[in-house]
Order: sequence, then structure tokens, then C-alpha cells
Amino acid sequence: MTEPPNQVSSQKNPEEITNSELEHIEQAVTRAAREAGKFVASRFEGVLEVSAKGGIPGKDLVTDVDEASQKLIAEIMAETCPSHMLLGEEDPPDEEPAAADWIWIVDPVDGTTNFVNSSVVHVVSVAALFRGVPVAAAMWIPWPNNDGFLVMRARSGNGTWMDGSHDRVRVHPASDSGAPVPGVLSASPGWLRRMFDVREPLKGNFGENRIGGSACYEQFMVAKGSMQYSITGFARTWDFAAGILLVKEAGGKVLAVNSNRNFEEFGGWGQNYANDPATYGRLRKWRGLLLLGAPATVEFVAANLKPRNSWNAGLLGRVRSAAGRLFPSPRRRPG
Repeated sequence: MTEPPNQVSSQKNPEEITNSELEHIEQAVTRAAREAGKFVASRFEGVLEVSAKGGIPGKDLVTDVDEASQKLIAEIMAETCPSHMLLGEEDPPDEEPAAADWIWIVDPVDGTTNFVNSSVVHVVSVAALFRGVPVAAAMWIPWPNNDGFLVMRARSGNGTWMDGSHDRVRVHPASDSGAPVPGVLSASPGWLRRMFDVREPLKGNFGENRIGGSACYEQFMVAKGSMQYSITGFARTWDFAAGILLVKEAGGKVLAVNSNRNFEEFGGWGQNYANDPATYGRLRKWRGLLLLGAPATVEFVAANLKPRNSWNAGLLGRVRSAAGRLFPSPRRRPG
């Protein structure tokens, strides 16, 4: 992990970030995603060192490729943006340095289990956050074109683009009404009905559901317009940091489930942001459930999912815990 410089934070406001600075950071994260992706591709179907983070065989896999990919991204960040720090999936879980204004949130291989099993559904995801809000992002995915991959990039206020293309990427509404269309790809977890009652307009009308084992891949496909919406989670900051910016800058909408199991607008992790270890820890431990897609589709799906009165208590605990980290209660002053 790259430590922030030993200096006082500038406390710059987002509107004070110049476009040239943002463009430089976008180029840096795009380079990092592309070069890490090239490395990941070079190891595909090769000999891997595989272990399980939690000690349970086959669960929560990590490989030497994940670790080397994150190290490569950290080196590019240190070269191009030396005042930034990195928070990645493969960081030691017990390290909590003070959060810097600028943090790169990195998933060096999202879909590690897919990668280990020779599935091409995996992603390298890199996002630069300013005080908890994603402002530049890039994802690399394998793709059957002449290059063998695609890279999607975005920076705040400038749209989403496929690297090397002059055409802006746009999400596409499923229909004029927003209702999901049969035969068009979508993604939602199988346990969704344990958490929500599905209202009549959405019953049997979720679209062509496909779960591929990579949250980042689903968000890439939503931003690209290949998937009409995605309900993804409960997943970590690094599973969403790049995707939410790519989807929003492509004209999409992003909602998150709050502690009451209702969907509300989600823009990142900027609430109560401070340059301290607690903020870093909150970013690292956060878990959430997000709904992403074209605005009309997202609004239609959200309006037709009603929180169940009786449902899995363990899942409820995860929602409350995740939402508590996302929407912490304000501290009361001593009376």
C-alpha cells in the first residue's frame, strides 16, 4: 500500500479541481487499468498461486496475479500522482492509515474465481476518489476484438468513453416506460425476493437475468449499454468505485439501499469525510447494495421493489451495518 505524503491536507473543494488536473488523473487511472489488464491477460490460463483469504477452501480466492496487479497499479499511481494514496482489495486488512484527500480505490482482479477457472468474465478496476467521491475511473475487460480487450474511462463532467474511440458511451433505456424488456440482459441476485416484495408491474418482468460473478463486469456492461440494469451487492467499495462513475457519466442513475431498505441516490462516500484512520477504515469496511442503469429503468425497478416485513435477519443485519457506515448518524454535542 502506498502511504500519503507527510503533509497537511489542502482541503480543496471539488469545484477548485481544474479540468487539466482531472484530465491528468483520468489518464493516469486509464494507464493503470490498461497496463494491469495487459499483465493479467498475460497470466490467463497460466500457473497461479491460489489461496483463500478466509481459510475456507474455494471461498474468497486470491492469487499472485491479484497481488502483482495491485502492486503495478500502485507503482503507476506513485509515478503519476505522488500525493495520492491507494486502497485496494489486497491491502492488509488490519492497516488503517489516515485517509488522504485523493485515494485510488482498486480492484486488481474483480472476478478472481472466474479468472482461476479460465472464465473471461473478470475486470481490472481503478478509480480516483476526491474526499470520498469518484471523479476519475477506468475499467479493463477481456473482449473478442482485435486488441483482445476493452478499456472504459470517465472523469467527472466529461462523460464516459471507450479508450481509443471518439464516440461517447451511453446507457440505453430498456423502454419508454422504463420497464425491463424481455430478452435484454439484466442482473439481480437470486435472494432478492427474500429482501423485497416484488410489485405486480415487475413480476416476471426482470429482463434476461445473468449473474457472471463480477460486480465490476456488470457495471461495465450497464455503462456500455449491453445490460439494461444491474442490482449488485452486497459488495465492497472497490466493487463499485469505478463503476458508479462510468454509469453516471454515461447518463445512467445509481441508487443504494439505505438502512430502511429503500433505494436512494448514491454519489460516493463523501459524507463526514475526514483525513483520519476512521474514514479510511469506513471506506475499507463498507458494504452496499446498488441499483444502476438508465434513469427510467432504475426508477421503475426501484418503485416496484417493496421492503419485506419479514425476511432473513442475517441479511437485515448486513444492510443495517453497511448503511450505518454509508449514512452514519451525526454526532451529538454534549448537552
